[in-house]
Amino acid sequence: MKVAIFLKNNKLTVLHEEKVHVVIFNIEKDKVIGVENTILEEQNKESIVSWLYHQSINQIYLSEIDEQIHHKINSQGIRVKTLETLKNDKLYNSLALSSHKF
Repeated sequence: MKVAIFLKNNKLTVLHEEKVHVVIFNIEKDKVIGVENTILEEQNKESIVSWLYHQSINQIYLSEIDEQIHHKINSQGIRVKTLETLKNDKLYNSLALSSHKF
């Protein structure tokens, strides 16, 4: 499974049309086996959805998301988790940035 976490200033963020940091975790059997860091610059939301699909991302973590984009991402088979649903998430809670959210 691949999980993409969208960050800005080391905090969970929304999908931006400006520069955003994305950390991708490759997870097998509840263990992180790989981590990639990438910067998406000046992307529109449609191109981000396409990028997620082509990167074989299974799940994304965002601070929040609007319903229309949420539907488009889900239609690609990608699960969306927002800040309000991450309180008991094992991966998110293992990150240093999670302690600033709850």
